[in-house]
Amino acid sequence: MAERYERLYRSYGRFLAWLGVLSGLITFAVMWLVVANSLMRKIFNQPIQGTYEITESALVLMVFLALAYTQCQRGHIRVTLVTRHLPMVVQHWLYVVGLTIGFLFFGWCAYAAYLDAYQAYLVGQQEWGLIRFPLWPIKFCLFGGIALISLQYLLDAIRHAFVATGQLTAIGDEP
Repeated sequence: MAERYERLYRSYGRFLAWLGVLSGLITFAVMWLVVANSLMRKIFNQPIQGTYEITESALVLMVFLALAYTQCQRGHIRVTLVTRHLPMVVQHWLYVVGLTIGFLFFGWCAYAAYLDAYQAYLVGQQEWGLIRFPLWPIKFCLFGGIALISLQYLLDAIRHAFVATGQLTAIGDEP
């Protein structure tokens, strides 16, 4: 069972890697939009309309599409001042508890983000600036990103429970 789980875990990691690439491409596009806007403003005194609104919305995509991938790669900051002195089995179980708390917290955040996105869809909430566009698609992307990191926390907790019971081996500097 642990081997099948490991295949699922790695497949989900590859999916998150693709979302990370998409996040990078969005970042690249926003970078060029900002450069083009600056040049148009400086050279022709005609900035690109909607640059502020587009970059503001793209920021949600840049961050939340890559957030779960960062967790998958263990890229978030950890403090191990106390736990590194404990036996490895205890470290793994404490890590499982922490990951479970992360899953519950981000699950709650995803639920709240979904309710907000759904409400924005129902009322037709829009961004008002030089250009108008609906906010609900971006809010649903926010919900999706938070749901993905919540799922990653759950998958990590299950994986480390397998490691703590000796059914899987730890990767790198884990827990």
